[in-house]
Amino acid sequence: MRRRPHRLVILAAAGLTTAGLAACGPLMSSTFEDDGTLGEKITSVRLENGSGGVTLNGRTGGGSPSLHREVQYRGDRPEGASHRIEDGVLVLRGCGDRCSVRYTVDLPAGLPVTGGVSNGDVRLNEVGAVRITSGNGRIELDGVTGTVDVRSSNGRITGRNIKGPRIEAHTTNGDVTLAPATPADVRAGTSNGAIRVTVPKARYRVTATTDNGRKDIGVPTDPAGTYALDLTSDNGDITARHS
Repeated sequence: MRRRPHRLVILAAAGLTTAGLAACGPLMSSTFEDDGTLGEKITSVRLENGSGGVTLNGRTGGGSPSLHREVQYRGDRPEGASHRIEDGVLVLRGCGDRCSVRYTVDLPAGLPVTGGVSNGDVRLNEVGAVRITSGNGRIELDGVTGTVDVRSSNGRITGRNIKGPRIEAHTTNGDVTLAPATPADVRAGTSNGAIRVTVPKARYRVTATTDNGRKDIGVPTDPAGTYALDLTSDNGDITARHS
């Protein structure tokens, strides 16, 4: 009679193990990587990616554009390309439900970029004018040669070596760090995070406002300045310096 409870415990444990494996099964995901063909001439890029990151690398000195993607999915493997080219516009799309795609694209430098991603980081290197949004993820800019307008609901924004005449960077949650290479109008805002701006020497009309944080402004304000420096944080420090 004493062995019977022991047997019941073993059976119960086996049942729990089976149930655990069954529960984990549907949650397991698969990943594959591939390269896409970019045979047509590309004049701009539009982001339409629901889930997954995007890295665009502008290249000088020729060379063919290239596209690499990493796809993570659950259930059936997605088939076919998730990008297309429409009248010279490279459109980077998502891959459907229970699927995320991360793009790495090398393309000619200086191309404009628009659109946005719902969930994922965006890194743009040596591109032209930028106007993008991110629902959840970092935005990183390096060497942008046009105007910048970037917005994130949740994620930090960084930008360096920007050569455009106007920079706007706003996030609901995260720091904003900007270091343009040439004088520009700069407007940066965050609801929760610090703002750090390093600008070349020029005449700036400086406005810095924080509801909860310190201000360390090393850029003199000139009411007749050529450029505007408008920095706002609801909760965070603000720092402005000359490069």
